[in-house]
Amino acid sequence: MSMQFRLPRPAVTSRLKRAGPIAAALMAAFVLVPTASSSGTYTDPAGDSGTAGDITSVTVAGDKGTGQLVFKITGTNIASSDQNLLFLDIDSDANPLTGDITDNGADYSFYVDNNSYSFAHWDGGHWVQTSDLSVQVFGNTSQILISVNRSDLGNTSTFNFVAWSLSVPDKVFDNAPNDGAFNFSLEANGPQIDSVAVQTTPSAGPKAGKKFIVVPTGLKLPPDGRISTSPILPESYSCTAKLGAKRLAGSGTGRCTIAVPKKKARGKKLTVQLTVVYEGTTKVVPLTFTVR
Repeated sequence: MSMQFRLPRPAVTSRLKRAGPIAAALMAAFVLVPTASSSGTYTDPAGDSGTAGDITSVTVAGDKGTGQLVFKITGTNIASSDQNLLFLDIDSDANPLTGDITDNGADYSFYVDNNSYSFAHWDGGHWVQTSDLSVQVFGNTSQILISVNRSDLGNTSTFNFVAWSLSVPDKVFDNAPNDGAFNFSLEANGPQIDSVAVQTTPSAGPKAGKKFIVVPTGLKLPPDGRISTSPILPESYSCTAKLGAKRLAGSGTGRCTIAVPKKKARGKKLTVQLTVVYEGTTKVVPLTFTVR
């Protein structure tokens, strides 16, 4: 939960569709993204919201063909009144130094209360109402669904976003995530992983007759305004390895501890395919070493 208090967006203009049951609303929303086989899945700790709605997860699915995006925001007591609000801020260029820099560089923002919503754009100095021809918003106090086309978000394909709730009387709110912003790429259907930092043991590379260990130590994503300098780690990882054309068995975490043969290994190429999983995205990193 962040400590900075932010003012609500412009007055709401459209009615929120309180669809019930929520399963019907969810099905209707995901009809708009028919080719999405996966989605970005983002979590936030429960119980950190005080008197505001407690956001616990956000799921984002996108269709590369149509450009339609669906955000599913899940939690407890979210958007439950005109004094207990929900916001979705979108930094359409994934640059926290442009847009509204007091809101992590947001360029577009949704405002949702118990029976209505608005959609606004940052014009360089103020939040103003903007085109919402592709927008649908519906749900209940445990799930809010927001569907919008990328054409109404500056035609973006990669963006950062923050979901946050606000208790107006108490000036208390819950940020998801607690630090910085989440990232979503239409191409990845989840966060865009630009690169993966890797540590090996031994650090000099594989040695004949010895075990060789590969561990991811950090993921590089687009700038997101994080304050923490701690590395972003994958939720899981795994390895496959070959010495020349021969597949080698792995052990340990993700089978990333590789037993290098002692005989006829020196001077050969050891290739490792490292696969990392983070917030719904899977990235494969090919690594090549020469056995000493």
